[in-house]
Amino acid sequence: MAYRVLLTVFVGVFFIAGCGGDGGSTPAATAADSVANPDVITLTDAQLQEVNVQTRPVEEQPVTTTVQLPARVRPTADQEAFVTSLVSGRVENLRVGVGARVEKGQVLADVAAPDLSQMVADLRQSRDALDRQRRLDARGVAIEKNLRAAQRQWQAARQRLRSIGVRADRIEQVATGKRDMATLPLEAPIDGVVLDRQAVLGAPLQQGDTLYRIADLQPIRVVADVFERTLERVREGQQVAITTPMNPTRTYRGTIAQITPEVSEERRAASARIVLDNADGSLRPGMYATVQVQVTGDPQPALPADALLTDGTGVYVLLQEDTHRFRRVYVDAAADAAGTVAVPSLSPGASVVTQGAYQIVSALNQRE
Repeated sequence: MAYRVLLTVFVGVFFIAGCGGDGGSTPAATAADSVANPDVITLTDAQLQEVNVQTRPVEEQPVTTTVQLPARVRPTADQEAFVTSLVSGRVENLRVGVGARVEKGQVLADVAAPDLSQMVADLRQSRDALDRQRRLDARGVAIEKNLRAAQRQWQAARQRLRSIGVRADRIEQVATGKRDMATLPLEAPIDGVVLDRQAVLGAPLQQGDTLYRIADLQPIRVVADVFERTLERVREGQQVAITTPMNPTRTYRGTIAQITPEVSEERRAASARIVLDNADGSLRPGMYATVQVQVTGDPQPALPADALLTDGTGVYVLLQEDTHRFRRVYVDAAADAAGTVAVPSLSPGASVVTQGAYQIVSALNQRE
């Protein structure tokens, strides 16, 4: 309130000083400006001395702008896997839940499969038959065709178990009786964290049903949408800053590793992929994020952001057209812009008021 009182007093004094000015434009000229164009004001010499106007020219220069891209956090392509049943059967046991950290080869679930017991029996019988033929061969009394037949049966029995996901070392232990296998073990194909569990204990399974989704979250990937209008400005290798709604004060730094060559027909955007360190686990799959890219364009008319003024209509500058005459000109710029701002609607060399602008604008507004 005190500021408004002082500003009103200043504007009043400003015009009183102008009424008694010695030389230069007269109050009549100021009034004529108001009638002709409310954005133009002509000051007297006394008013100019009171304001102490300083200006700077509009200059052509490269302007760096920030492009903001919507993004999602996702596991990297080779660090995500599904645990799938390769046989029909029933879920006999679920050993881990969502959020559990697992290691490659760890058994996550057991499936009761109708044909499994016969597969195990065939495996052991073929192994016994092969061992018997090998002993005969060692004594020099084996029949060649019998040895080859035993080898084929052994390979076929092994392959049946391999085809449903049983590891080679486990097959060898089962064949020799060191380990039993009443149910089919489903193992983690990678190290990671269980993101989803779709199985229910005791539920029937069909071949191809997925029980778990696992992902290694270190490192992790941020995938941003690069819309058609910005495709020419975003490049692989550019440095980016990434923020998330969950923690907007924290900024992650990275580099665009890849931009997909195809534009999605649904989103009308290509995908920019950034791989980030995620040792602390703060980035989680599915999170929203914003990717900010600094882009420098071709030289164009520009000004420092602090030369811009704002009002209820928009963003504007105050141009000095001659020694006494000033004009308010609205420009296409953001009110919160920082650094150097492009003002393509202004001509290079135009004089923009940098000191005294608020006093002149206050005088403009006061007479409306």
